[in-house]
Amino acid sequence: MAINNTITITNGPIDVSKVNQAVREHENLLVTIQQEEANDILQHFTPMPGVKDSITLGKTLLGQISRKYTGEFKGQVQQGEIQPEELKVYPCVMEIADEPENLRRIYVTEVAGGLKPEEHPFGVWLINWGVKSASKELHDVFLSAKYDSSASKTSLSDAFDGPLTKIQQAITAKKVSAANGNLYTTGALSSSNIGDKLLEAWRSMPSAARKQNMKLMLSMEAGDKYDDWMEAQGTYIIGSGKDEYGAKYLRGTGGKVEIVRMSGVPATQIDFFWFTIKENQRYGYDQPSDMNRLIAFNSGNPYLFTAAGKYVLGTAFVSYNKYLFLCNEQGMNIPSA
Repeated sequence: MAINNTITITNGPIDVSKVNQAVREHENLLVTIQQEEANDILQHFTPMPGVKDSITLGKTLLGQISRKYTGEFKGQVQQGEIQPEELKVYPCVMEIADEPENLRRIYVTEVAGGLKPEEHPFGVWLINWGVKSASKELHDVFLSAKYDSSASKTSLSDAFDGPLTKIQQAITAKKVSAANGNLYTTGALSSSNIGDKLLEAWRSMPSAARKQNMKLMLSMEAGDKYDDWMEAQGTYIIGSGKDEYGAKYLRGTGGKVEIVRMSGVPATQIDFFWFTIKENQRYGYDQPSDMNRLIAFNSGNPYLFTAAGKYVLGTAFVSYNKYLFLCNEQGMNIPSA
């Protein structure tokens, strides 16, 4: 079926029914929040669909099951333990209200810049433009978002608890502490000490933890310090078998620790970092379709195009056990002993 993509620059209303029809006909062209800019950080977390309100996560510690053989069955010498953590999701909304002329001009600019009109009909592009905008906004607040139920707090950064907030809550509750072996004191990080401090922190973890492929989550600014530190160590030849991992992996870990540089970290926490595995850090949502669904509707104002969507989102760590998690103290509120 031929698609008419002739675009007239006008401030006339957009036919809402045609937009929704185009979206239904070309669902394969729709992007999702996870695919766009938010993917820079979300790709390092494990997604959990189907969470409508909250779900209890937990890592089971089996306890002690081995002993000397006596011929008598006694079961476990020490009972196992489940450390529950809650993954709670909160509603977030996406809303567009813009003049049709502005939207058409953006579309024409993008098509001229490389989009194929026959593959990106205006109605589909319009919805994708909204989802891409929402993805960028989520990217910018994902790490530090903190849920606030106050009626006056309506920003996306107030809509759910991000990973930095969850870690601070765990530190306040003393689930993360030096005594538990999952909090390592580094002091301030600089270009002259960051490589040594990061390696010291990783080596402080139990050997069973160090055998796993881990992610080192740190700010872009701390990543820059690490790159400067690496450069100061001298020249390393790729493929020499020594330090060939460069600045993508933490030097001295044999490629066991991937460095993940995160943007959107508050200025007060740029020296904060944590080690964990991807499976241990989760983000939850309900229906995958919610993450790419914007529904156009008639607002009664012919000078505005309006569309809205809703999704739920939340983050959690499955466990803060020292075999799965370690962070430092910089920029965090550490309770007194």
